[in-house]
Amino acid sequence: MESDRALIPALRKAGALATVDYALAFAVLAVAGWLLFTAEKGTHASFRFGLISIGGAAFCLVVNGVMLVRGRDRRPMFRSADKQFLATLRQGALRIWLFGLLLAVLGSGVILLVPNSHPFRPRVSGTTMAIAIAAAAAAVVAAGVSALVLRRAVPKP
Repeated sequence: MESDRALIPALRKAGALATVDYALAFAVLAVAGWLLFTAEKGTHASFRFGLISIGGAAFCLVVNGVMLVRGRDRRPMFRSADKQFLATLRQGALRIWLFGLLLAVLGSGVILLVPNSHPFRPRVSGTTMAIAIAAAAAAVVAAGVSALVLRRAVPKP
């Protein structure tokens, strides 16, 4: 079989996890977009900034899915290129997850702290905040799972 020639045999079933990553990233982006466009007129601009940051965390989830698929479909070339590729996958998975975590924490913090701190602006409801924070948490957890699977499957160079 052609998949038996893969560089990383432990990632043969990574396509299913990548599909989940893509679907969840799309869902998080849809929720953030929905909250962004249904926000009450006059809502503080930081609320929109927080939602954009959460969308950035969802984009990090897409990048993790791409790394999973790329690691699965890579064919062996020559030893030095394979070592560099493996090191890039291992380090990249951790770095993109940490960047997504940073974006999600930044977005959630801004959403929690700033929009309701101004007395003359419309208030953001607790339900809206909870939905945004749940979307950010879902993106970060899924990206963490993908990074963990990738780091465990990819051998150290």
